[in-house]
Amino acid sequence: MESRVRAVAELVWKGKRKHRRATRVVALRTDEIHGSGPEPNRLVRGDASDVLRALSDTLSGQVSLVYIDPPFDTGQRFDFRVTVPGTVAGSPRVSLEAYRDDRGLDDWLAWFFGIAVQLRELLAVGGSLYVHLDAHIAHYAKVILDEVFGAGSFQREIVWRIGWISGFKSKARGWIRNHDTLFFYAKGGRPSVFHKEYVPYPQGYVRRDGSAPRGAGYPIDDVWNGSRLDPIDSIQIVSFSREKVGYPTQKNEALVARIVRASSRPGDLVLDCFAGSGTTAVVAEKLGRRWIASDSSPLSIHVTRKRLLCRPGHKPLIAQSSASRPRVEPMEGRRVLRARAKVDARGRVTIEITSLRIPKRAAPEVARAQVAHWSQWIDAWCVDWDYRRGPTNVSSYVFRKTSSGPLDLATGHTYSNPGKYVALVKTFDVLGGEAITTVDVTIE
Repeated sequence: MESRVRAVAELVWKGKRKHRRATRVVALRTDEIHGSGPEPNRLVRGDASDVLRALSDTLSGQVSLVYIDPPFDTGQRFDFRVTVPGTVAGSPRVSLEAYRDDRGLDDWLAWFFGIAVQLRELLAVGGSLYVHLDAHIAHYAKVILDEVFGAGSFQREIVWRIGWISGFKSKARGWIRNHDTLFFYAKGGRPSVFHKEYVPYPQGYVRRDGSAPRGAGYPIDDVWNGSRLDPIDSIQIVSFSREKVGYPTQKNEALVARIVRASSRPGDLVLDCFAGSGTTAVVAEKLGRRWIASDSSPLSIHVTRKRLLCRPGHKPLIAQSSASRPRVEPMEGRRVLRARAKVDARGRVTIEITSLRIPKRAAPEVARAQVAHWSQWIDAWCVDWDYRRGPTNVSSYVFRKTSSGPLDLATGHTYSNPGKYVALVKTFDVLGGEAITTVDVTIE
């Protein structure tokens, strides 16, 4: 049932009256297939507007939950900080641009309005939307969301306290910023799913009359991480968090898990079109939900792919890209990968990477100065042992387990039948780039 109509103040920005819904057809191209099974999860590289438009053709009204952490129009550049593998302790970390957050207010409002319209189309009636923002843009976004979804669809404003205040942050003038804002909406005005959560009572807790508590705990309110009983400090301020992958705006698994548990059921479809470090995809998979995650940054896609494929027993996954993006970008096209195949007397094939050349213009000098051997560039690689053009059907995925540990440069396979085969080898390097080569294999 649609929400009751309420009058809302309309937000107007430069060019709004000229806004027209995009009609350009956007298709998604499948680049990699990891595992097999019905309804594989999807990791998509592309601009959010293009990806959402492509998804609407088949998934309109089928998404149960959307969580997004979009750019906040901060005017800043956000860098992914990576350690070049195999370097000595204390070597400088390399800063790579993850994304720029400098659209300007008018452009941001026009862009976000389009995103909101597309998300509303994809959400099922009763489906939930969580939009994670801060004070730079939250109040403008709230008015847009009211216009697109209807003011009656608004459910709650959640304040997430980031954590403790210390060091440089404590020297800021005025009141010190220490929270983000999440807006919770339900398409149609009422969420079809909401599982209430509780913070467990502390050990030894008794009621005022001295009796033992009968409830499940303190019901969680709309201020998160507001007490020691509800710890969700941002991993950005937790120095030794094992979740950290170096992505600048990475969010806690515990934060996203609370949303996924509360507003979806196992098997439901969860969408995040600003995947960043991939936390939503990782959490959704852990909790038994299906998911689609997308981002325009190649670094985001690489980090998310690795986080997922390194999990034991990961679910089938396809990596896609919007057809509006070139198959080979200029920087990626200049990478040169070489590999060779050896067949032993028993017919087992071993493929070994023999070199990877990354041109100077593709790598910061601080990174190049730390590379003594070309293999240090490679963070992960995969093989399609029977490549027949089209998407890469990944049968072997090899990843670097630690930043200081060695990477296996060879992997083996036994074919079921004799014949001539083409094996495709694909590398994912620490700079977010990809390189591809093929190797001919003959089995007598």
